Amino acid sequence: MSQRADITVVVQGVGFLLQAIAEAGAEILERRRLRASDGKVHEVDYVARDASGAEVGVQVDARTERATFVPADCEGGKGKALAGRIAQRYARSRVLEELKRKGFEVAREEKERDGTVKLVLARWR
Repeated sequence: MSQRADITVVVQGVGFLLQAIAEAGAEILERRRLRASDGKVHEVDYVARDASGAEVGVQVDARTERATFVPADCEGGKGKALAGRIAQRYARSRVLEELKRKGFEVAREEKERDGTVKLVLARWR
């Protein structure tokens, strides 16, 4: 029995999503379908693959701007990890863009052992 582990984020600008895929160490493949390990074929807008071979399909709903990540390995091993890295990079870039717009600057960035990214920001008046 397979399980589907999806990660969903609201996307404001596909360009930021594509940038997040690149920052996560993945490339975008010229495919509109993703065959999962359970044999099911998913219609997707993008397929991202990293150096380890993990693949994630990305479905973007144009109406709601929600991007759903579908890992090719249904149990969510390497594919789920790649989807998480993409979502984290996307969230980081969106947060930083908004905070820079409000006058903040990155003072320090730390990556924890568990993959958590800690940002320390400063704003000068």
